[in-house]
Amino acid sequence: MAQWLAHSNQKLYQARLLLETLDQLNEDASGQTSVNHSSTALIEALQESVLFQLILAYQSYLHELAEIAQYREEFHSLSQLLDNVAVATGEMTELKQLEYDNFSWLSQLQSAFQQCSQKEVVMTSKTQSSPQMIQLSDTTAHALPLQDWYLALTGMIELQRNNRQES
Repeated sequence: MAQWLAHSNQKLYQARLLLETLDQLNEDASGQTSVNHSSTALIEALQESVLFQLILAYQSYLHELAEIAQYREEFHSLSQLLDNVAVATGEMTELKQLEYDNFSWLSQLQSAFQQCSQKEVVMTSKTQSSPQMIQLSDTTAHALPLQDWYLALTGMIELQRNNRQES
């Protein structure tokens, strides 16, 4: 478990570093009258990188929970873990509820991550179907509550770890 715990912590740390860099870049950009294309691209890349690190931290945490339940087979999602583990832990049940609630931070985080790969396909097809239209900027990622998701994931992991230590 120590291996997965360290990996989860590392991914959360990397997400925090990316968020700090993103905040600094946004502050620098807000002082400018015009933001160039490379700054916008860098902001979008950082946002997607934060999403990626948060998803990796979540998946790593699922492996922590699998080891607690003494499940050591390969799996790629919470539903696969729940289908194969002998007894689901309270932590797994809590995560399942968050994943199935479309309004929860975890469900929204996962949905945003899935849309990252789909966004490129949509943008390409738009360009081919109407070449006279120019997309100035993609504002969908600017409204993502990345900091909130980071705090929610970190808080949940810390709370569940502390509860396990007390019992």
